[in-house]
Amino acid sequence: MKKILLIGIVAGLLIFSGIAGAAMMGPGTGTIGGTMGSVMLQMPMAQQMFSYGPTSGPVTGSDVTTMMPIGVGSVAMGGTNLAVQVATGQFASPADMYFALYAPSIDPFNIYMMHPDGSLQPASSGMEPWMTGVTSVNQPLFGNIPTSALPKGTYYMGLMATPAGANMSTYYLWMTNFTIQ
Repeated sequence: MKKILLIGIVAGLLIFSGIAGAAMMGPGTGTIGGTMGSVMLQMPMAQQMFSYGPTSGPVTGSDVTTMMPIGVGSVAMGGTNLAVQVATGQFASPADMYFALYAPSIDPFNIYMMHPDGSLQPASSGMEPWMTGVTSVNQPLFGNIPTSALPKGTYYMGLMATPAGANMSTYYLWMTNFTIQ
């Protein structure tokens, strides 16, 4: 099942990087528990992928098709600061979260996965959730990074939510990107 998930992430990010063209990370904490009276996100029943252009901050909600859970700071509007923020709406059941980064101007051969300790490891070295058993996420990654510290190019990121601990063949995968010129 982990091989299927890896293939899904890799295929999604590679397809997205081809589609997006030039159009456009620390340990995480999540919420365990529920919110009374709010509409919650249901767990995925199939493999669903969503792509969107860069946004300065995440857009959450109760509709997985309109959520944009990865924000990138002012670089989204041509600014000089990268500030990655990941946030989701509230899931009805616990989820495992995977965060992926593809930076072809740094390493065109690997997609990197965030591990629970905040490290980035090549996906080929194994799949491990970034967060496990959470019902929501609201987490800044990597701090504020001046874009002058990064090579020019387009960077791609993905957030995948799967049912916690099981059925890794069903997921939501949101993908976005940003470009440093």
